[in-house]
Amino acid sequence: MEAMTDATDGTDLGLKGQVAVVTGANSGVGKSAADLLARVGADVTLVCRSRERGEPALSDARQAGAAAGAAVRLEIADLSLQADVRALADRLAARCPAIDILVNNAGVWLHRRQITPEGFEVTFATNHLGHFLLSHRLLAPLAAGRGRIVNVSSEAHRNGDLRRAALESIVRGDAWKGGFQAYGDTKLANALFTFESVRRWGAHGITANAVHPGVLRTQIWRKNRSALGLLLNAAKGLMAKPEVGGHAVMRLVADPARDEVTGRYFKVESEVAATAQAYDKDLARELWDRSLEWTGSAPAGGGGPGQPQ
Repeated sequence: MEAMTDATDGTDLGLKGQVAVVTGANSGVGKSAADLLARVGADVTLVCRSRERGEPALSDARQAGAAAGAAVRLEIADLSLQADVRALADRLAARCPAIDILVNNAGVWLHRRQITPEGFEVTFATNHLGHFLLSHRLLAPLAAGRGRIVNVSSEAHRNGDLRRAALESIVRGDAWKGGFQAYGDTKLANALFTFESVRRWGAHGITANAVHPGVLRTQIWRKNRSALGLLLNAAKGLMAKPEVGGHAVMRLVADPARDEVTGRYFKVESEVAATAQAYDKDLARELWDRSLEWTGSAPAGGGGPGQPQ
């Protein structure tokens, strides 16, 4: 499988004026992707959990996009809280009738089990359910634009196992087996969501790919206080810079001529095969249908861009 080799710098990429939304844009891969998109003139909305951390990232992205005339905005939402996600999606849909690029990047890795007020394990709620709900509620503007979705997964998805217990038990935290297992489960969910969304939404011109951005120096290691998290945090100096992940995302959205690239998994810049469970269509359908229930989204049917087929 060949790596994508298009350039990811300069304003000749055809992204000027395109509308992009990046979650988790205050640090790491999300911040790098937002800065790169702004630099080539895209109109970028940064989605961050807090204004305190979002405002500095907004300032940096505006500076990056100043020469290209990029419009850069900040939205505040906690992706683990569905009420926040619904309100965010409503604001975005009202402001952006067409969305060209959606980068589902925000993610957490926790060393102990935590449950949201809505009753979901926080890792699963943030890394999968939040992005599932956001993407679902933005279907109409995505279908009206280029509709290019990039789901930031991880090679940790190979440690995921959504057959180890009932999905209900996993998403509610009843089958908790530690932070690394929970993280791997959600990154596997990202891949399953990617491939199933292509089957469900491809007829509307929406594409989706999953990408492992590399093992990077990001805040996710600092926030995890498990033994493994502390070890990885100590080893950050040996990891690649977040810009590597930002460029990996840009490779998937930069060239409109590549809009036929969909339903694939990339390890940084090279297409590779995901783990076998990621291609389990029965599991993907079950996860999709249960995610509709867990997020209170519209049931399947209708076939229009606002609902899955």
